[in-house]
Amino acid sequence: MVLQLKRKKFDASLVWFCCRIVCVLDAMGLSFLLALKVQPRMTRMRRRRRRHHREILVDVENSKTWVAPEIPLDLLIEILTRLPAKSVLRFKCVSKFWSSLFSSRYFRNRFLMVSSQRHSRLYMSFMDLYNDSKSMLLSSAPISSTFPSSLVFDQDLTIRKMGGFILRVLRGFICFTVDSKPHIYNPTTRQLVILPAMEDSVIIAEEEEDNYEIFFFMGHDPVKDQLKLLCTITTMSNDMGKIESELWVFVLEAGSSWKRVAKEFPPHLPHPFELNMNGVLYYLAWTDMHTCVLVSFDFRSEEFNMIQVPRKAGDKILPRLKKWMTQIDYGGKVAVFDLTYLRVRGTVDLWVVQDWRKKEWLRKTLVLQPSQLHPIFDNHRLIAKGTLKGKVILVPRYLVSPFYFLCYDLQLNDLKKVEIKGIPDRWFSKHNMDIYCDIEFMNPSESIEYLET
Repeated sequence: MVLQLKRKKFDASLVWFCCRIVCVLDAMGLSFLLALKVQPRMTRMRRRRRRHHREILVDVENSKTWVAPEIPLDLLIEILTRLPAKSVLRFKCVSKFWSSLFSSRYFRNRFLMVSSQRHSRLYMSFMDLYNDSKSMLLSSAPISSTFPSSLVFDQDLTIRKMGGFILRVLRGFICFTVDSKPHIYNPTTRQLVILPAMEDSVIIAEEEEDNYEIFFFMGHDPVKDQLKLLCTITTMSNDMGKIESELWVFVLEAGSSWKRVAKEFPPHLPHPFELNMNGVLYYLAWTDMHTCVLVSFDFRSEEFNMIQVPRKAGDKILPRLKKWMTQIDYGGKVAVFDLTYLRVRGTVDLWVVQDWRKKEWLRKTLVLQPSQLHPIFDNHRLIAKGTLKGKVILVPRYLVSPFYFLCYDLQLNDLKKVEIKGIPDRWFSKHNMDIYCDIEFMNPSESIEYLET
């Protein structure tokens, strides 16, 4: 950044004062002033600065043009990464250098890291199954370190073609599925990218009437710094005696296409919820009606692994539709959160992976106090959506008024109810079988990246 000052002598303290003014004005959403001219009116500054700058102002009036040295690039980046995302996007038009800087991978990642220190947000998706044009995406107010008793969804992020199933959130992006196509949406830039359909799938080509399950999982390769999508396509018999599956990967970069991977990996039906940890995706899956496995996919090497989820001695062997489980981050380790018997016994089984290669698990059983069980009985089915701020989020399957979710603190063995406000009344008037509702949380990060595919 070049400051044009008409003067012979340069006072560093004055430049620092001017830079501070620029930063304050920018944070207020005003135009970033790149060129400042010191004029006689500056003598109106506060009295404590007049004596210090009097000689400078006289020199400026009679001097030739003088070019100040640039602010160091690393200092400039640190200043800009602390600005609101909307301001950074607007400043791309300042110059070619600024546009190039904001588009660089280093700046995007640095901005993402700084913004990740802010408060998290929750997202809710609604879709009318008979009229997807009436879909809606809402965002909550920022969540502090402790959950409040109620949370307001006051930001409407709805755009055209927003309706879809199964929200995925990662590194400032949201992924959802519409007509078997993945849609990637950046709520900061308002960019929506629709990826191509799976044209080379044998299962899709052979199955009639869409008799297959298709899921898209989003992840990040930390080595190549790439966003990737994993697509699983599965077809099966009614009793799950026969299962066929395909696995595909798409890199979110220009010129990419779907690539099939792990053709020899055992066929399985994934559970739709995901967990991303250190560049590895984890999800639960079923290899038959009664066998549940934990699958891992490394986005860097694109390799799969699976281990069978154990059962507690004495428990009945339940079929897939009667087991309620999900994978969570438990203190940096992958764990399976089993709430199958939460409503009946008031207990939760936590299976922590101790050693993946040796297939060693550690089981913990948590027992809720009877006084904490009343929110459980208010809804006949709760879905575990993962962890946020160290707490497991339990969401009712159906939209009921007043809508809420539960925060289960595993360390304190405490269950807290959080009411959700701001949902338009028209959604509560619809029958639950006519609408699709999903709630997800996003890591406290904003992405200023525009995808090119």
